[in-house]
Amino acid sequence: MYKLLIVDDEKNIRLGIQAMIKREFSKLIDTMVAADGVEALELIRENSIDILITDIKMPRMDGIALIKELHTSEDKPILFILSGYDDFEYTKAAIKCKVRDYLLKPVNRQELFEVLQHTIDELATNRLASHQHLDDFRTSQLNYILLNPNIQEEQVQQICTKMNINVFPNGFYVGVIEQDRIIKGEDFLQHIRNQITTYRKNDADDIFCFLDKDGHTVVITGNESIFTFIKDQFKKEKYPSFSIGVSEKRAEIKQLKKSYIEACYAVKYQFLFPKRQVILYKEIKDRKENIAPPIEAINKISNMLGTEREKEIKTLLFAVLDYEKISKYDISYMETIGKKLNTLVFEKSFAKLGEESIENFQLVHKVADIYNFNDFHQYFHAIEDLTMRLHEYIKQVKSVYSEQKYMDKALQYIEDNFHKDLNLAVVSNYISLNYSYFSHVFKEYTGLNFVDYLKKVRIRRAKLLLVDTGEKVYEISKQVGYKNPKQFTRVFREIEGISPKEYREKIK
Repeated sequence: MYKLLIVDDEKNIRLGIQAMIKREFSKLIDTMVAADGVEALELIRENSIDILITDIKMPRMDGIALIKELHTSEDKPILFILSGYDDFEYTKAAIKCKVRDYLLKPVNRQELFEVLQHTIDELATNRLASHQHLDDFRTSQLNYILLNPNIQEEQVQQICTKMNINVFPNGFYVGVIEQDRIIKGEDFLQHIRNQITTYRKNDADDIFCFLDKDGHTVVITGNESIFTFIKDQFKKEKYPSFSIGVSEKRAEIKQLKKSYIEACYAVKYQFLFPKRQVILYKEIKDRKENIAPPIEAINKISNMLGTEREKEIKTLLFAVLDYEKISKYDISYMETIGKKLNTLVFEKSFAKLGEESIENFQLVHKVADIYNFNDFHQYFHAIEDLTMRLHEYIKQVKSVYSEQKYMDKALQYIEDNFHKDLNLAVVSNYISLNYSYFSHVFKEYTGLNFVDYLKKVRIRRAKLLLVDTGEKVYEISKQVGYKNPKQFTRVFREIEGISPKEYREKIK
């Protein structure tokens, strides 16, 4: 609602204008009336007036004097002059006082309505811009508090007081909301604000919310029940996955950063307790910390990969990722286990196998961070799947190494078919090996990648033909698998340092 004050010493006029406005703008404008400038000033001091319509000639204080009194005010209303005198002197004075418009008595209903509608539209736009500016300012200042490692509590207090966030006489909480859904960022923040608007119908506490650097919604409130309300709303809307971490209650806003850190820490526990959408820091703060991770068992898993000890690998994996044990400790224990599995098992194995093998394992980058998964059980299944696939991969690589016949068969196939349109996929299919496996083993066995090895075979055969036959270069090019003589010459020069023609002349 916008507040409008009508000032006129003639009772019938001020009440008549008020009646017209009430009939047309009852849901948008709350009207007040005053008989002169003195009475109007008292009302303006007690109320936030958005629009002022004032008569010019009045007893005690006329309209121009009233406007001049308001001119120095920071939050002065939009001004309209109302008079029965079409006098240029009044108009000039009004212009100097930045009056928006000049309405003549008797007031034309349609003209009044048009002027007010235009003014309401402008006020609505300005109010929205003002709110957005304030929200942006608060967000930047609050993130400055959260990101500054050296900020002191006194500075936090000053910043929050400046932004009018120091309004929690009974203490405050900080909540951090994470969710797994398409609606994110500003859209999700607005969704939370809409929920808070509904909640405020039953609670008058101030509630502030903004996005932190990670795009999570942060809520500062004096009433912990808002988080249960948001959880219930999410359930009604059937959100698939969400979590709210809530700090302990604090008395002074200067401890805002500490509360935020607690809320962030609490929200991590959704990984262990996905069904507990609201996680309170006070419930998890005293968990046992600094538990030594099972390094020995993790190393055993790494050493057993590729052996015939599949059951032992699975048993050790269950022991390392024992949910009953992990769920009793501080979340840092699970974080450490995740890091150790990544470095001692996966990174170590792929360092030996080479880059070609990584392409065959899409999960390898995802498992590097446990929080890439919604919960412990999803993470466990991903780790188990990746471990057993890696185990089978290494077994097959080892079997290829141990049975040279696979590679002998592949190399013989290349010798017999080098003149054809040959590639790695064709050869790997011929010997019935996975493309990625074969790529890795081929390079280990020959010291060359497939393309370079095939070039050498073709050029070796081309050298024999250049010496033993009188065929032209382009004919030999086709015989060794090059349809383009220029490409053949380029490859020949790349390997031998001279062209096919120069080689023939040199030998003869």
